[in-house]
Amino acid sequence: MGLRLRLAQRQDIPQLVAVERSAAQLFRQQQEWQFIAEGEVMSPQQHVDFIAQQREWVMVSPTEQIAGFIAVQPFPHSWHIAELSVAADWQRKGVGKRLIDEVAGLALRQGVQRLTLTTFVQVAWNAPYYQRLGFRTIPVARLDAYLQHLLAREVGQGFAANSRCAMEFTLS
Repeated sequence: MGLRLRLAQRQDIPQLVAVERSAAQLFRQQQEWQFIAEGEVMSPQQHVDFIAQQREWVMVSPTEQIAGFIAVQPFPHSWHIAELSVAADWQRKGVGKRLIDEVAGLALRQGVQRLTLTTFVQVAWNAPYYQRLGFRTIPVARLDAYLQHLLAREVGQGFAANSRCAMEFTLS
């Protein structure tokens, strides 16, 4: 495959936006979520912010084509995966898993204890995929304030409350 991980750079932003739009096209397969394929993606300013904090990584080919990216928000004992996207041409080739594995290794070396994310419960390439990678659904009673806020914001954006969940991956 010849891909390597590196920190995202400002000049990557147009490709990052294109990768996320490409990844979102999978939602055309789900009748109730087709609108996501046409919906908003991370703004260039959001990418600028993650890049400035050195919290966004890309998996690139030898020709610098971005196959996928991951952006995280750091917290004292966890990193929250704000976005993980793999371009359509690179899907089902282990790029998402590799991005998570690489970032998990970086997090662990910095003393981080877990990765978290929010995702769709019933979409095959969301919660079921993350479960296969070792993530576990966080029971509602155990959600921290930030994850509660994220899930509530997602409901405010029109997602059914029971369609989304928070998950965690414990690093060791």
